[in-house]
Amino acid sequence: MLALCGVVTVAFAQDSKDYSRGFQAYLDGDYQSARDHWRQAARNNDEKSMFNLGLLHEQNRLSDSNYEQAERWFRLAAENGYPAANYHLAQRMLDRGGSDDEALALIRTSAKQGYAPAVRYLAGGSKALAGSLPQDKPNAEKAPRYQSEAWINRQRSSYWTIQLLAFKERSKVYEFIQHHGLQNNAAYFIEKNQDEILYKLVYGVYSSKDKASFARQNLSDDLQEYGPWLRTISSVQAITKR
Repeated sequence: MLALCGVVTVAFAQDSKDYSRGFQAYLDGDYQSARDHWRQAARNNDEKSMFNLGLLHEQNRLSDSNYEQAERWFRLAAENGYPAANYHLAQRMLDRGGSDDEALALIRTSAKQGYAPAVRYLAGGSKALAGSLPQDKPNAEKAPRYQSEAWINRQRSSYWTIQLLAFKERSKVYEFIQHHGLQNNAAYFIEKNQDEILYKLVYGVYSSKDKASFARQNLSDDLQEYGPWLRTISSVQAITKR
């Protein structure tokens, strides 16, 4: 039994390494290497690698890309319990005129698994503001590492970012950043809506929509539950410069 446990531990560690190497290769634009690493992890039933293989085909990143392979990998990821795969597969089916009933069943499955975009889809796509956050984190109001509008305005307007959520209090932004360890990759900006001021948090800067989409799919489960969405840097700058 001890020997078997040792083998399982080593296999799990290797899966994680293959996935991480594939992720870095994707960000570097080496999609063939990304596929090779993710295939290796997928052989050991790594569902996130299966899902990302589907994305490679869907985004036409490979010389032999095709939608049939994309759907095949999405289905394998879904069968292995990856919630985003059910939702993504449903969207692919709807795009190509597939069965609405089957697509809806997949979205419902994804929602039952707690995938926030699927839950919002079934609820009509409404976006709720964040409520209270854990109160055991210290208030970081004066923390110097939290980027704001000046940092956003220095970015290239053609790039993309991920908007995580909005807050009604600035202190809640700091608590959220600290709680999730986002200090080096997140920034917030202020938007006034009628008589209400909102503090909106964005994460990362990406040179293309595809890379931003890929990064969103690979956010932690804790961040996924807020239903993050993509937007251009220029759309944020239009607000901050106003």
